[in-house]
Amino acid sequence: MSSPNQLRSWTSNRVVSRGRARWCAVVVWAILFSFGSLPSATPQTPLPTDPLTDAEHVLRFADALFQEGDYFRAITEYKRFIFLAPTDPRAGPVQLQIGRSYLHGQQWEDARKTFQTLAREHPAADIRMEAAFLVGETAYQQGAYTQAITDLRPLAEREEQSSLVQKARYRLGWSYLRSRQWAAAAESFARIDPGDALFPSSRALSDAARQAEQLPRKSPALAGALSGVLPGAGHFYTGRMRDGALALLLNGGFLVAGLEAVAAGNEAAAGLLFFFEAAWYAGSIYGAVNAAHKYNRDQEDRWLQGLELQHSPLSRSLSSLPRSLVLVHIPF
Repeated sequence: MSSPNQLRSWTSNRVVSRGRARWCAVVVWAILFSFGSLPSATPQTPLPTDPLTDAEHVLRFADALFQEGDYFRAITEYKRFIFLAPTDPRAGPVQLQIGRSYLHGQQWEDARKTFQTLAREHPAADIRMEAAFLVGETAYQQGAYTQAITDLRPLAEREEQSSLVQKARYRLGWSYLRSRQWAAAAESFARIDPGDALFPSSRALSDAARQAEQLPRKSPALAGALSGVLPGAGHFYTGRMRDGALALLLNGGFLVAGLEAVAAGNEAAAGLLFFFEAAWYAGSIYGAVNAAHKYNRDQEDRWLQGLELQHSPLSRSLSSLPRSLVLVHIPF
């Protein structure tokens, strides 16, 4: 049997062994915890973004396509951006840019429908106003100047002096010019605010529109009357010498031939020749009137082309990509 002293010694040794075991376990757990936390402390390398699903990449690519003139691929990428980021603050301007892409691609109906939908339904007032302006801009670029006047007038007649209203007045003035409504054009240009960047151009255009009535013109009535007195004279009056000489020779030839047929007693031939002479005579009068109208149109067209050459940079910029949308630096 063990003595009491031996029993105490054995118990004491066992307690010490248990204490050491606990400390060893604590040390082991501490080591494992420290090693286990190392991976989380190590900086993680970010995964590369997918350019097909990253909204920023998509918008940059769409803007680059637009700048290159690849408008239909740009439309696809703009639509992809809206699909990926429908709540992005740039979604509204991007929708406008889809319409501009249709506009520059001369897809008039698609452009018009896009802008009309935005002008009616978009919640942001600035987007609605810009879309309303671009509805009129689409009609102007299409050559439908009367429609452009109808579209632009409500925006241009607003009393506010915002930049967009100034643009509408400027384009409305050009629409009136193209429709040969000189007084209305001068008035529209004169309403541009003096503090706006369009003012120097609009002031010059307003003065030019007031002088449009002084362009050299030919009177259609006088041209017709001259040809009635002497076939071909109306063409000479309008500067169409070749046509005038042809009219004079044909009418003179048929008239002389008819008179000779009468003198010869050939009434049937005389009647046929005078019939054709009457047709040529009426045709020469009608042709002279048209020649006067064409002369006047040519004068006005050349005058308008000269104005466009002087003011084309501002005119082209009205439907361009706004700087606020561009993510890469693209010339305006």
